[in-house]
Amino acid sequence: MSHSLLFTDSIVVHFRRVVLALVDVKEAASSVADLIARTAKALRDTAGELEQGALVEPVEFVIPMADLGTERMAGHCRRILDGVGRKQLGVYIIDLDADVPLCRVHDIIGKLKAANVALPKNDRTGFAKVNKREDCEGSRCLYVGKSEKTAERLKEHLHYVHPTTYALHLNRWPSDIPGNLIVKVIGVKDIASSLVTFIEDQVARDTPPILGKRGSV
Repeated sequence: MSHSLLFTDSIVVHFRRVVLALVDVKEAASSVADLIARTAKALRDTAGELEQGALVEPVEFVIPMADLGTERMAGHCRRILDGVGRKQLGVYIIDLDADVPLCRVHDIIGKLKAANVALPKNDRTGFAKVNKREDCEGSRCLYVGKSEKTAERLKEHLHYVHPTTYALHLNRWPSDIPGNLIVKVIGVKDIASSLVTFIEDQVARDTPPILGKRGSV
């Protein structure tokens, strides 16, 4: 094959690459141009799916702070299981009543966090994230969560779970705190489990929790 033919072939290959690159750039620009519109449509579709769902009548449980870390908590967890059922999809809120001193709560959380951080990583407990004080100033909402098995998940927060599991680990709290925990369960039905995150985040916006990751959606 002559040098001229080789040169011509290389020019053709290069030209094809340039054309394909220009096509890719054009398609990418087109894709970006309507990105906001496509995102908005996806959110409208999600909102439509959410509106097809329904809430179950909320169930509320009062748990004395004095029962934290004791075997009495097992009885409270059984009551929650009996009242909610084993496989209830829902959002749950753990509040502190007016008799619980918030300053004491923040002090306990701060000490638990400091002691945990001081440990080697492999020995640390999976405590729930501590939110900025200014973001939940005065709030009596301790935590907001969701689960496909709400009663079981609440047991992990209230009674016992493996140390590395992400939870409140309230069994580590002292039992001399006055007042009560108010646990509210709001069952959800007729929507996909993944959409319950939107409801969870809305509750957290309404009542900013002291603990727990936010901004899931």
